[in-house]
Amino acid sequence: MRGLGWLYLLALAGLGGVQLALRADVWLLAILLLIAAAALLPLTRGGWRVSDGLYAIMTVYFGTGALVVKTLAGQPVQSNLHVPDLSAAYLLAGFGSITIGYGLSQGVRRPLRFARALRRVTGHEPNLRRFAVPIFALGAMFLLLQTQFRAIAVSGGFTAGGFGGFGTFYPLLMLGAAMQAALVIRRPDQRRHGLVLAAMAATILALTLADNTKRTLFDFLFVVALAFVALNGRVRWRWVVPGSIAAACIFALLLPAIQIVRTDPDVRGTARIAATWDVLRAHGFSASRLSAAQARVATGYRFAWTDSYVHPLTWNSERFTMIQPIDQVARGLAEHGTMGSADLWRDPAEALLPGFLIRKSLVTAPDRIAWHYGFRAKGSIARPVVGLIASSLAAFGLAGVLLLPGATAAISFTLLDLVGGRLSGNVWGVFLLAATAFLAEREASTMLAFFCRSFPFILIVGGALLLVARRPRRATAAGGGRDYAPISARRLATNAGAE
Repeated sequence: MRGLGWLYLLALAGLGGVQLALRADVWLLAILLLIAAAALLPLTRGGWRVSDGLYAIMTVYFGTGALVVKTLAGQPVQSNLHVPDLSAAYLLAGFGSITIGYGLSQGVRRPLRFARALRRVTGHEPNLRRFAVPIFALGAMFLLLQTQFRAIAVSGGFTAGGFGGFGTFYPLLMLGAAMQAALVIRRPDQRRHGLVLAAMAATILALTLADNTKRTLFDFLFVVALAFVALNGRVRWRWVVPGSIAAACIFALLLPAIQIVRTDPDVRGTARIAATWDVLRAHGFSASRLSAAQARVATGYRFAWTDSYVHPLTWNSERFTMIQPIDQVARGLAEHGTMGSADLWRDPAEALLPGFLIRKSLVTAPDRIAWHYGFRAKGSIARPVVGLIASSLAAFGLAGVLLLPGATAAISFTLLDLVGGRLSGNVWGVFLLAATAFLAEREASTMLAFFCRSFPFILIVGGALLLVARRPRRATAAGGGRDYAPISARRLATNAGAE
């Protein structure tokens, strides 16, 4: 990995050189480069843990992403920011706090027995063959139900009613995909495993169109890629060539079409698949025409478009440039002040308490922050990406930036390391990182809400997996014996080793 680290530093130097040629603000550029280079802390050492992966992803959101996006756009990093120097200072303080929290989490020497048992169970090939497809199928079924019954997005918000509880089961998709990818890596000579993974990819693509969100597709691609890295998979050209062609078609054709279909609130669920096909046909399957149509859609939301970090471009890249929401909050602090702790606990409270104790709403912390500081129209449920540092700044000002990101990161990283352990050779760890990677873009309150609601479900899934794995399968037809010997929880805990 040291060679990869040097290549990464060389790439950062190249980005920095181009930005200097674009007359970038040296102070902001230096901070973005420093945060981007912080990815080398976990990447250049062995024994990666879940926290190492999540911290590296955070460096992309808070540093590398802005450098890449602005360089590709041909814009200096300070353009479209109102208070770039002040925003850079908050960014440095906030990410420094995250780094301190990351350092504190490294005190975890060993994961829990629960994690070591799951590492052993998901590392057993018969278990992978037994569980991968059923778990993925369950996740796909619940996501399909989610697309049919959740509230419909309309202009400025969502329709009343709907049920979003099926989304709780979303992690099952990633667990099944991680298991199947592990089978492909370990048995590359058995073609059926690759065909099953390809069928999963097709299912994910259909669900992405039905759900009209890109996250499902990106999560699947990430968990498969992460499995190849963590499990030392050998990449073969017969996989790379068709995969690259498919990825190019998806990015050039399907992603713009998804954005265009999103403007029609009357289409929902599986009808969106047909609607996406109609959009592709109407634009002659032309990437340039689809891109132009997507740009027209983006400029239709002028309140957000003119406040974009890459304005006048219409790239949907805000989530990878966390300096922008920091700037949006920082420039409004003097006029609007901070929001305090009441808003910080709203999302966790809604996640924990039943409806008769607290009035629940589709509005989340990013919406309330955007309304308070005026970078979204009040009442519009747009759920912009605000991030950990900007939300901490909105809650308590500078004190929040110095304390809240570090405390949140320390707690989150510690819990993930205790439950996940090291990534190398660990299918369960791969799944856990893929299922929590989105936390890198979350706010303090929504991260707390995740650990109150979604994280317990992940633990329940792990516990159920351990219980089912202890039950022996029926005798196989060919051998007449068991497919694998049952393993007791005590043996799993004591024989799994330190990780």
